[in-house]
Amino acid sequence: MNAARGAPTARELATATVVAALLAIVFTWPLAARLGTAARVDTGDGRYSIWNVAWVAHALTSDDSVWNANIFYPQRHALAFSEANLVAGVIGVPIWVLTKNPIATSNFTILVSFVLAGVCMFALVRYLTGSRWGAALAGTVYAFCSYTFAHLAHIQLLMTFGPPLALLAMHQLIERPSTVRALWLGVVLAVQGLACGYYGLFGGLAVALGILWFGLWSGQIRSLRFWARVLLAAVVAFALVLPFLQPYLDIQRAGFGRTLDDARIYDAGWRSYFASALVAYRWMLPYLGHWREVLFPGFMSLGLAALAITRSLKSEGMLSGITARRLIGFYVVLAVMAAWGSLGPDAGLYRLLFETVPFMSMLRAPARLGLLVTLASAVLAGSGVTSLEMNWRGSRRVVWLTVLMVATLARSTVGPLDWADAPAPTPAVRWLSKLPRGPVAAFPFYAHEDMSHETHYMLQSTWHWQPLLNGYSDFIPDAISRDLPRLRSFPSADALRALRERQARYILVNWHLYGAQEREHVRSTLAALPSTYRLMLNGPETSLYELSADVVDADIH
Repeated sequence: MNAARGAPTARELATATVVAALLAIVFTWPLAARLGTAARVDTGDGRYSIWNVAWVAHALTSDDSVWNANIFYPQRHALAFSEANLVAGVIGVPIWVLTKNPIATSNFTILVSFVLAGVCMFALVRYLTGSRWGAALAGTVYAFCSYTFAHLAHIQLLMTFGPPLALLAMHQLIERPSTVRALWLGVVLAVQGLACGYYGLFGGLAVALGILWFGLWSGQIRSLRFWARVLLAAVVAFALVLPFLQPYLDIQRAGFGRTLDDARIYDAGWRSYFASALVAYRWMLPYLGHWREVLFPGFMSLGLAALAITRSLKSEGMLSGITARRLIGFYVVLAVMAAWGSLGPDAGLYRLLFETVPFMSMLRAPARLGLLVTLASAVLAGSGVTSLEMNWRGSRRVVWLTVLMVATLARSTVGPLDWADAPAPTPAVRWLSKLPRGPVAAFPFYAHEDMSHETHYMLQSTWHWQPLLNGYSDFIPDAISRDLPRLRSFPSADALRALRERQARYILVNWHLYGAQEREHVRSTLAALPSTYRLMLNGPETSLYELSADVVDADIH
């Protein structure tokens, strides 16, 4: 028999957490075994995410300002030049405090993100259906979906726990309205937005759709008290997020924003909804051609979702005080709307959202709306399992549900992941952590089209936290853009003047990133200028120099 419908018990949540943690370890293996030595350092986004999580965790446990990140010195509020990832940084704080290892901090956050997503989806489906089995299946297919595995290098996109938690708070408010539940919904919406800007907007839209949908069905939409509580939730969410919005408003005024042409590059075509990184579905990839995102929910999820839809059309079975048709209908509509929006501006809906919803113009990837399709299909699949439970009795019920869960676990694997070896800090990098505070310029500098390589230096900085002239982000300030050609000419006189103007004190030269001819030129030029650059530590990969205080402009060739 099903358990009583409603919020899961503390014991159920504890069990779900333990199971989700074990699954996270297995499905991301060997990440847990190499927590501090392996990571997605093979991409610029992966290195950026490690730096981002470590910076927030470091700043929260030191005297450094969180927003004044140690990149693009002397620019202020540099953390806001891309997603701040504040929640991810908070999650990483315990490991950072214990280890001061940026790789371990980031990897711990990745593992926790899977656990949170699984538990929050479990709680949502358990609340709606009363079925532990349905909730377990939904939590598994949602937390360990193809979309998530495809974004292991993007820590903000792993914060998928927000939307199901926000929808759970919405259902609780609609079913049993109260001021406390309205406050809770506001808090959850705020946390969701701070965890990931994309999910904050997309999840907020899903909640708004749910309020209208269930408000119309229940008649509460005519109640002033109902709207007062909805307004309270919105005000609380906005009030909590507002202090974190100012830096983004500043860069928006400075000219940062996305265009509809940007959105067209990152929309989801129909092929995306048949593409999957999971082992069970990779056989389909050669038949698809080109796709931009991996959003296939899986045959099992679709089959169980179809069962739930069919059963809801035949019966008005109650699910947590909400009729099955209303509940199933909402998640079908949510999936359809999200899929429509993910197709980008030319499909119509995303253009409307872009032009009417605040901050949508700062996003560039409509395809990420596909997460809501995965969410809706997981809820519907969990409801399908609930329907099956009603027909199965005795030992047959346990056997078939067990088989179903085993099949779910089998389809959720991507196989052993190829985590790259994280580079150990060189002696020069470690030496920087012992020196007086001063801005560091790492070379070679890169042009706009190659700026993702600057994340090598950002990753290095997690071992010393000195301010960097270098940096990489979605938004590049004009002052930085103007200096790039000058700094790329290092060690020329113009580069030296740019270093002085930006108050550089230390120079970190990464020899292994130069070509052979250019490396020899830089070495010989620096060796000929002992009064300009004082060599502090020499090494085969990196050398550390201090810029002399009495430097004068010179014609350096």
